[in-house]
Amino acid sequence: MSTQKEQRVILNVGGIKYETYRSTLTAYPDTMLGTMFQERNNSMLHPTDGANEYFFDRNGYAFRFIIEFYRTGKILWEETYDTAVGGPINVSRNELHEEIEYFRIPYDINVDCKRSKFKKRPAEVIDAFVNVLESFVDAALQGWHGDVKIYLYEDTISFKAFLDNEEVSNNRNFTDQNNFVIFKKMGYRVLKSFAKDIANYFKKMIPGLVWDCHHFDRQIPQVTLPHFSLKISFGDRYSKGLLESTNFYSNLKIMNDEN
Repeated sequence: MSTQKEQRVILNVGGIKYETYRSTLTAYPDTMLGTMFQERNNSMLHPTDGANEYFFDRNGYAFRFIIEFYRTGKILWEETYDTAVGGPINVSRNELHEEIEYFRIPYDINVDCKRSKFKKRPAEVIDAFVNVLESFVDAALQGWHGDVKIYLYEDTISFKAFLDNEEVSNNRNFTDQNNFVIFKKMGYRVLKSFAKDIANYFKKMIPGLVWDCHHFDRQIPQVTLPHFSLKISFGDRYSKGLLESTNFYSNLKIMNDEN
């Protein structure tokens, strides 16, 4: 017969069932579940229909990350989950924060997200940025649009993109969505540091491409939020080939070697 520590419990959270060991929960005695399943609190437990199942009227999708905390000591959530990128489970930061508070998990998701922005290597961030920009340029070329206009803001939230005068800021069909999140959140910083290099890359790849990028800061009257205004237009459309999938750093190295 199994001991209480080896006892399995079923947590029915919002209709989604999770099974784990009682000892997994009690390993964190200061959390709500860790306190609830301590032996001294047996008399307070009220399983469903006599089974070793306990119901919580909470967010069952977000609880996936809570149970992983008990198993790993980490909240295995990524910033990209904060947008509707599709997939079977989509949990926003705010939803997860509510469950962390309710179950008394000693973890600050907001602080962790701020740190996670800097975990990716700069090369990965820049390649993701260029990948999205390539997708916009490719869409402009295939559709015979006149130009691409993009506005990237310092607050990492505000963002606008246009093909000619048609806004495509929320069109998810252009590119990989994980890259798109990085593009919006890190684009201002990328352009601030690497605008010249990226411009040279695109001009090399597409002869006749015109790169017009301007930075607007608070020193300019009527500018309340620093931002970049980027316009990409084209020369003779009949001489341009469509972009192929490329790696910015690899091609930049090749270009430098040729010079």
